[in-house]
Order: sequence, then C-alpha cells, then structure tokens
Amino acid sequence: RSTQAKTLFPYTTLFRSSYHAALSQAPNEAARAVREYASIVGATCQQSAGKAMSSLKELSDLDASEGIEFDTVVIDEAARANPLDLFVPMAMARRRIILVGDHRQLPHLVQRELEDELISRQSLTEAQAKAYEQSLFERLVKQLREQEKVDNIKRVVMLDTQYRMHPTLGDFISTQFYESEGLDVLHSGRPAQDFVHTIPGYQGKCAAWLDVPLQDGKEKFLKPGYERRAEAISIAKEVKRIADSCGPSLSIGVISFYRAQCDLILDALADEGLAEEEDGEIRIARSYRQTESGDERLRVGTVDAFQGKEFDLVFLSVVRANDVVIPDQKEGEERERLLNGKYGHLRLANRMNVAMSRQRKLLVAVGAKHMAEGPESEEGVPALAAFLKLCREEMAHGR
Repeated sequence: RSTQAKTLFPYTTLFRSSYHAALSQAPNEAARAVREYASIVGATCQQSAGKAMSSLKELSDLDASEGIEFDTVVIDEAARANPLDLFVPMAMARRRIILVGDHRQLPHLVQRELEDELISRQSLTEAQAKAYEQSLFERLVKQLREQEKVDNIKRVVMLDTQYRMHPTLGDFISTQFYESEGLDVLHSGRPAQDFVHTIPGYQGKCAAWLDVPLQDGKEKFLKPGYERRAEAISIAKEVKRIADSCGPSLSIGVISFYRAQCDLILDALADEGLAEEEDGEIRIARSYRQTESGDERLRVGTVDAFQGKEFDLVFLSVVRANDVVIPDQKEGEERERLLNGKYGHLRLANRMNVAMSRQRKLLVAVGAKHMAEGPESEEGVPALAAFLKLCREEMAHGR
C-alpha cells in the first residue's frame, strides 16, 4: 500500500498543479464548466428568473426560446412566499415540486394599503380580502390532504420531530399550535439533559413569567402600535443581570409583537450599557454582539425578525396591559371585536407560535400576569393562558 501511495503521489501533485494553473489562466472557463455541469442550483424565488439563471439557459443545450428546467424543484420557506413569487420556480419543474414550510408560522405579508385597494377596486368584502393573507402553501396543504382521501396517495409529509428546545417547551408548542389544529403530535428528538442551564434566578426552569403588574403602568398606543415602558425597563435590567453573569456563552433574544416596544427596549438597553448609538440608530453594543462561538449574542426585534432564528434564552414582551372588561352578554362578532381590542396581536396564533418557539433552554414572558388569567384570557389568548399555567406547574414542582 505504501508503494502504491508513493507511485500515485507524483501524479496527484501534477494534476493539482495543472488544475491550479487552469484556474489562474482561464477562470471564466472554469466557472463556465461548473455552471454547465452543476446538478444543483440555488436561488431565491425571484432570482430564479434573473440573469444568473438566464446564463445557465445560454450555456445549456436548450433552444433559446425554451426556459430552463429541472427534474425537481425544492422551495424552502414556501409558506412565507406570496403566490406570484412561488410560481416562478415552480414553473421550472419538469417532474416534481417539493414545497417545504410551516403554515402554522408567519405567512407572506400583505400590506394594509393593498388590502384596502382590493376591497375598493374589486368590490370585495373584508373577509374576501383577508383570504389573500392565506399562503398558497397552506391552500395546497389542505387541497392535497383532501385529494389523499380520494386516491390514498400521500402528498403531505409532516416533519414531526423537533431538536431545538427543551422537551417540555416542545410539547407545549405541539399542544397549543399543532395538535389543536388537528395536526400530528410533535416529538422531541433530544433529552431534557441537553438543555440544562445555570441562568441565575431560573435554575432548573424552562418556562417562567416575569410579572410587571398593571400598577407599574398600562399599555400606551402610539401609531402604528403599542408600547409599555415598565416592561422595557424590567427586561433591560434582567438582560443586563443575566448577560453579565453568564458571559458570552449565552445567547439572548428579546421579542415583541410591536415595533414601538422594540425601540423602547433598545433605549432601555442603552441606559444599561448594552446598546449604543451607531450611524444614528440604537444598536447592540459591540461587546454584546457575539457569543464566544461567534453566534449572535443579543438581539431585539419583532416576531417577523425572529422567524428562523433561535437563542438559548428568549424574553417575550407581552406589552398589552389594560383593565378592559368584556361583558358576558356580548356575543358573536361584537365579542370578537372586544377581544381583539383587549389583546391585539396576541390573538394571532401564527405570530404567537413563532414568538414562543425561538428558545432552546428558557422562555420568559414579561408582562402583566392578569392578562393571561381567567376564562376571558383562555378564550381570547389560549396559548398565553396555557403558558402561565405551565410556569406555575414549573414552580409547583420546584423546577
């Protein structure tokens, strides 16, 4: 074997030298060869109709009038793409289209101005216009499941094992956002021991509620959203305490449903020395930007900014804190309107799902505890009410 290695070594060295020479002398030809013979091409939905893909068509043997085709097209985050964007890569599939996504998380964004225009120009009702907020992915899931009942050909596969978070939190997410919609149970692929932490004040817990009672200050509406200063200050002090105690080994995310609250939290973090002004904006201070492994150490943002991200510890700023009482005799649409007024974005299950599933080890809700107590909250914000119960169970069992 050693003799063979010695014999092959000169030829291997010669080949490597020739390859390096070709790259340096004709880099365009090397790039052309890679493009022509590549079996996998990656692009965003819109880029798949761009110049880079056009150059692939020019290099291929296809007639110039034909579009480029692939045996299989796989589209990730398909539930977040609007239908027109999805159709671009879908049209390139010759045999198979695989859409990957989660319609129980955030759908594509439909601007309020567009919704208003649809209502006025097309004489649509608000309910009809709202249908545009449903992703094509979600519609296809429902349609294909119905087709499965007819021909018994399985077309929808649910990935039912999560590896991100503590099993207790994984079970909570499964119960509140998937099983409640008739979907499969989500299982945890990692044991609880993988998520053990030593976060001071929360040892042994994976769920906690930091109460900021109503007497500390109510919510305040500032167009286009809500804010609550007492929560922002409490979060900043707690983040400072934990970040300095645990050091750069721990990553922390701070999520709110409202942009105005995120701005308040950043200001409060600046008061604690965790954020600073840079180019006219308040940003996380440089010394708190990265963990020791190079990952993002501290982030503040809305739910939209957090989809797809994960942190060891997440603080969820509830914001909504009021003393609105909804009379029992109010029913139907009027009751729904009053519940929406009391809880706002907290009632959007897709957003709540994303907000409550970004953590690995610990999720801390920060807000007025009474907003998640009683029959009214169980009706209006069931996931938040269930989370408070989970926190109390953790306390009762000494976890």
